[in-house]
Order: sequence, then structure tokens, then C-alpha cells
Amino acid sequence: MGDYFNHGSEAAVSFTYDEEGNYWAQTIRDVPAGSPLRIQYADPTNPSFLFARYGFLDESSPATFCKIFPPQVNRDMVELGYAQNRMLFYKDTGDVSQGVWDIILY
Repeated sequence: MGDYFNHGSEAAVSFTYDEEGNYWAQTIRDVPAGSPLRIQYADPTNPSFLFARYGFLDESSPATFCKIFPPQVNRDMVELGYAQNRMLFYKDTGDVSQGVWDIILY
């Protein structure tokens, strides 16, 4: 049953597993008849996992990936903290993550 829930940044369903591995789901707020039941697949404030695992970005995510990925990553860049999942642009403010600045200025 859990495979049929869609992702939503405002989840309507909470789920858990019991000791025997049974899946339990229940609504955590009122849901109008005919509305989809949604769970959060991952933290929508960090688009990395959603994009890598499910192939989409949550519309409510405050950031999106920077398109500037170096063709080769060297040790210096790793020591600066480079990781593709940290190269973010923030939609609301237009700011970029510190990691983007570190790599561009490198």
C-alpha cells in the first residue's frame, strides 16, 4: 500500500513499521474526500536526495542545483568541501551556497 502514496511537501499521512515488519499508515490531518494521500519521500529543503532517488525536485524546495559542475574534481576541491549535492542556488533570494563560491573562486 505504501508504494501508492505520492510525495507532498505537506504530508497528510504518517507511516511506521511494527516489530513484525507490517506497514502502518494513518492520516495526520483532515483530508477532503477525493484528495490524494501524500507522504514526504525526503526532506524537501534539500533537493539532492529527491532528485537522485526519484528524479524530480519538490516545487516547495528552496533551492535547485547549480549547473556548474567541474569535469574533474581534485583533492583541493574536496578539501574545500565540494560535493555535487551542496552546489545549490536558492530560488527565493537568488543566493548561492558557500560551496558554489568556494569552487568558482578556486
